[in-house]
Amino acid sequence: LLRVRSIQFAAGWPDVTIGSVLPATGEARTMAPMPLKSIVMASVWSGWLVVSVVAFLIVAYTSFFGVGVVGLMIWFVAARVELEDEPVVGVGVSPGFLAQQMRSRAEMSRAERAALRGKKLLTAQSARFYKYLGVTLTAVGFGGFLLFQV
Repeated sequence: LLRVRSIQFAAGWPDVTIGSVLPATGEARTMAPMPLKSIVMASVWSGWLVVSVVAFLIVAYTSFFGVGVVGLMIWFVAARVELEDEPVVGVGVSPGFLAQQMRSRAEMSRAERAALRGKKLLTAQSARFYKYLGVTLTAVGFGGFLLFQV
């Protein structure tokens, strides 16, 4: 039987202390604190594992055609990320809303503009890498599919 004893908030990620009660003696025992960051990272890695298994199953059942489809999906997502340069806007876009966005962008300090430019540069570099990866996987997948069909 495990239960959460306490959550200690400190600078950074909080620690979660897990406690257990021994059934025979009723004595409470506390294990070492486990950082919340490790729990988040474990869930992220398990999510990547699930996505990897799905991609592997697509490729295993469809051979080179599956590689081409996975490459096409990666290429599509990377192209969408690359094209979405402006911030997301809602359904009710009005001239006043757009003017307020432009005004706030014009009133940014030099440091804020530099941070925004750096963020856009990193996004563009990542999107370019994944776009090239998608193009390569698409070419190899559909090329291999055509090679084995001929």
